[in-house]
This record gives sequence, structure tokens and C-alpha cells, in this order.
Amino acid sequence: MANTEELKRRNVRSVLGCLGNGRTWSKAGLAQATGLSSGALTKILQDLQETGEVLFLGTAPSTGGRRPKEFSLNPHFRHVAQVSIEATTQGYQIRTRTCDLNGAVLADRTAFSPTCTEQDLAAAVGAACAEDPTVGIACVANPGVSIGGRVIVSDAEGLVGSDLVATLREACGVAAVVENDVNAAAIGLWEDCHAESLALLYQPARYYVGVGMVIGGRLYNGASHAAGELRYLPFYTEGEQDQALASDPVDLLAKQVATLNCVMNPEVVGICVERGTPTDLGAYLRYVPVEFRPRMVAVNDFSQKVGRGLAAIARDVLFSEREEQR
Repeated sequence: MANTEELKRRNVRSVLGCLGNGRTWSKAGLAQATGLSSGALTKILQDLQETGEVLFLGTAPSTGGRRPKEFSLNPHFRHVAQVSIEATTQGYQIRTRTCDLNGAVLADRTAFSPTCTEQDLAAAVGAACAEDPTVGIACVANPGVSIGGRVIVSDAEGLVGSDLVATLREACGVAAVVENDVNAAAIGLWEDCHAESLALLYQPARYYVGVGMVIGGRLYNGASHAAGELRYLPFYTEGEQDQALASDPVDLLAKQVATLNCVMNPEVVGICVERGTPTDLGAYLRYVPVEFRPRMVAVNDFSQKVGRGLAAIARDVLFSEREEQR
């Protein structure tokens, strides 16, 4: 049975979870969403206002009774250094965006590296922290697989084997989290459509397809964080995938959509192709029986989806660390 302090932490986390979606909330709305009593909510909101985590916005117009008080998360309580990595013909572009907790971009910097190492990322995050002391967490979108902050697979091969979380904590003095870039984009897509289950397939111009999956509002990574790594399907060699991507990328992705649908059967499938997504999304469903087809969504703002997903991940980590420190 949970003790009083554990219950209090859960209640605070529940309130912050609601406020973390960027909306304005009334006290009545929070009570309905969290199931907390008016007295419990009043105390939690007072405490969160004192710490600066929550803002009291004033009162809204009356709908017949007392004018409701409105609250929101303070988006500037902490800022986030979002780091993304993109392969170029000359090496790697490292983009660092300083954002508020709602994902609004406050500063944007780009650096280039021929190899992209953990030291390069530490330098990028360090520069963001030096410019903005409010930065409290770094979120790295890794184009590959990472477990507990350690990079197992990455298109940026200079990162493989590195413990980015430990490196960034030690070098920059901030919390850190590393997540697959397509997983982050899938979270961003889920925040737009809130489907019970969805998958986002991303086909970059130079590397193999990646998939992010959200089930019941939670990111699904799999037991070893390899869920969605369709590059390892045994139906093609790497050379055959390269050839198919060059000659008929729509057919290749259609087969991967069919494979994903057989295993996961998601409500929504988002498609993002760097070389251009066909206007007829039905082309990707040629191998899926009509009665089992998901709703297809074209994703043309992959970078924005990644940023929105990283903002959600940052809030989740900061809220969790808040509980551990109290």
C-alpha cells in the first residue's frame, strides 16, 4: 500500500501531467481529469505556484456560477536543449534548439562535424547552457537505438558505444535523455491525433526506414529498445533494401506497412519520406486487406514532430526527477 508521501507525489504528477499539454486548465477541469478533491487540488496548486512551476492566469468569464480560476504550466520554469543529428555528404549537422517546456523554439544553433562524437554533442549542449542558464535538461534525438542513455546503434557511427546521458550530465551539469528520433516524432504525432495506437514510418534519403510506435498513449520501445527497427527484417539483405529503395521505394514501404499492420494493426499510420511522400497514401496499403487498413496520415513536418515529442519527453523526465528529489 502506498504511503502518504507516495500518494502526494502521484497526485502532484497527475496535475503536472494535465498541465503539461500546454492547455489552460480550470480547477474544476483538473478535478475531473485527476479525480482529486477540491481541497487537495488547492494545496497542490498553491505549492506549485510557490515553486514557480505553475502559473495562475486569472479568472475566466462565468458560465452561471463562480468565475473559474485558470492555471497553466510555467513554460519557462525550465528550458530544454533539443539536439538532432542529420547526416550530410560532408559529415553530420548537429542542430541544437533551446525550447520552453511547451516546445516553442527560443534559440536555434547549427554546428557541423565530420564524425559526430559525444564530445561534439557536449559542446553543443554546453553552448546552449552557457547562453541560457534556465536550460535544465538536454534531449538528444538519436537516429538509432539507445538503452539507458548508451548508444547501441546510430547512423552517426561516432556515437556508438558512448553513454550520452553520463557525458552530458558530467560535462554540462544538466539532466539528459536520449531517444530515437522517429520515436520522438511518433510522440509528436500522437499529441496531434491522440489515436489509441499509431505508428510513424520515416524513410530518410540515405538510410533504412525507422518506425516509432505509440500504444495507449505510451511509447512502445520493446524489451531491448529495438521495436520499429525494420532494417533488421529478414526478408531483404542490406544490398537488396538499398536497391529497392532506389528503384521502387513505395513498394518497399508498402511491404513494411503490411508487416507492421500484421504485428501491431495500428489505428493510424503516419508516413514521412524525405524524397517526397506520394499524394495517394493508398499506394502504401496495396498489401493490406481493405477490412484491416489503418488510417494513413502524411507527415511533412518531421523536424517539428521530433521537437514536439522531445518537449513531451523532457517534461516527463523533469516531472519524474522532481518526485525523486522531494
